[in-house]
Amino acid sequence: MNKIKYVAFVVGLVFIMASCSNLNTKSDTWTEKQETLWKKNCLRMLEENEVYKGSAEDVCDCMFEKTSEKYTPAEVTNLTEEQERKIWKECDYSW
Repeated sequence: MNKIKYVAFVVGLVFIMASCSNLNTKSDTWTEKQETLWKKNCLRMLEENEVYKGSAEDVCDCMFEKTSEKYTPAEVTNLTEEQERKIWKECDYSW
């Protein structure tokens, strides 16, 4: 559970400072810089917690794809723990 809170906190901080556009397609609202920062923070969290050693990059890619399809960068800062769990489950993360 602390891992999810850490990811939410780090991602929230990144996207509070990042700007986003008001396009209708959620995945189109993410800039390359925002995607890079999101994945970097995801990788750091997974590696620090020794989750998915060796496949952290694949997990973060999946997580970003699922997140960016459903949420804008601004919306990510307000995700609930339940919303985050649903995304993790879509990427075959075992609780």
